[in-house]
Amino acid sequence: MLSHHELATLLLIRDANAPVQTLDSDFLALQRYRLVEMDEAGGDPTLRLTMRGRELLRRLTRDEGGDDSDE
Repeated sequence: MLSHHELATLLLIRDANAPVQTLDSDFLALQRYRLVEMDEAGGDPTLRLTMRGRELLRRLTRDEGGDDSDE
């Protein structure tokens, strides 16, 4: 289960207009859960959502365009 800090961090990564470069315990936990990954291309490493992270947020926020056929 994600803490509220980890969930907020996941949303921050999704909504950031610039690459997120901060590494703290929340980011490291999300990486351990395979919800974010390091992108080291282009110099400084940055974090981005994995497919698993995007899917989790889609389900939690019910983003439009998703398949809600189970309702």
